Amino acid sequence: MYLYYQAFYTYSQEWVELSASESTSPQLNLSTSNDTVVEFEIVVPGMYSTAIDSFNRVEIKNHLRLDSVGFPEIPVISYLVAIPSCDSVNLNLTLLDSIRFNDVIIYPSPELVPDTLTGGAIVLVEEFSYDTTAYNSDEWFPGTIAETMDKGAIRDQNVVRILFYPVQFNPVDKEILAYSKAKFTLTFSNASGSINKDVGIFNEVVGNTIINYNSNGLNASVSCGAGLEESGTIKWVTSFPNGYVEDSCDYLIIVPSSFHTDTIAKSVIESLAQHRADFNGFSVVMTKTSSIYSAFPDSLYLEDFEKIMMLIKNTFENGTAYHTYDGKLAYVNLFGDVELQDGSPGIPTYSEGYDVYFTQLTYDSIAGEYDVYPDLIIGRCGVDDTTKRFKKKRLLNY
Repeated sequence: MYLYYQAFYTYSQEWVELSASESTSPQLNLSTSNDTVVEFEIVVPGMYSTAIDSFNRVEIKNHLRLDSVGFPEIPVISYLVAIPSCDSVNLNLTLLDSIRFNDVIIYPSPELVPDTLTGGAIVLVEEFSYDTTAYNSDEWFPGTIAETMDKGAIRDQNVVRILFYPVQFNPVDKEILAYSKAKFTLTFSNASGSINKDVGIFNEVVGNTIINYNSNGLNASVSCGAGLEESGTIKWVTSFPNGYVEDSCDYLIIVPSSFHTDTIAKSVIESLAQHRADFNGFSVVMTKTSSIYSAFPDSLYLEDFEKIMMLIKNTFENGTAYHTYDGKLAYVNLFGDVELQDGSPGIPTYSEGYDVYFTQLTYDSIAGEYDVYPDLIIGRCGVDDTTKRFKKKRLLNY
């Protein structure tokens, strides 16, 4: 089954200028970033408005909108900010410029409902939804102008997300108050350590994601083992007495137990591992699900997917990785579908297909939960058949 999202627009967009600029996207100007304070300004040049019946659907380029069904679909500007290790983040907002618009009703967030196309593909289509209570409220929506959320970490780099709601809407007065310029100042409670931490071969990715991360440009596009005494290796590991991979492991491949005993499957898996060892210079460890399950006693009352998560987490925190340049496991390949074609178990996932669960390894003791950010890269080769689906050349080229 394939699931897509489709939105059909037959209306023309109008540019609504908020401040003079050659750009149509918000501009962020970073002025200060150190271990005690981060300061920046956001300038919003304008927004696009689409008239739909008696409503106006507004959009700020390259950013999202609130999606509470039936409530006003307000644009939200979002940035990820590097922070030091701290108990909490304090946000001070200074509003520098604004403009008002009258006789405007912002379009309500639609509900996404599944629709089946000819051929069986399922798409999500927008269905109009209108919350009467929300539109009869004589107050600014969403009310909050800016906030911090999702404090956490990407590997060793601490981060927080900043949300800015530059459009405030009063549905009774049919009025918009739009903020075109604002200054953000972040300070930190009980801060320690540096604001920028080395994330090894994820430097380039993190540098392109976080507004104030000083990246050294390091990535895994070339051999990470070049010049090192020990370059890439491959190895099967079938025992985890301490609950993690104790061998050097940059790249972990997890396979269904039946693939380990299947000659064709094992050959392809080892070819993939060797390719990563040769091309990237990684130390690649391969293991099977039954070995992971037996590493964690039944007394822990863990589901199978939780045992996989624990092995990944324990290896990330306690293992060694010689070629990722921050000493931590970087890649996990779930080589196998959730259920194999013959009905035997494959590699389980979390809930209904959320493999990202296996990458969220940083626990926030203050929030009492794991944060939302991935600490490594995960992929799944959805192979369910050892006789028809193993195309070695295609897999390695991919």
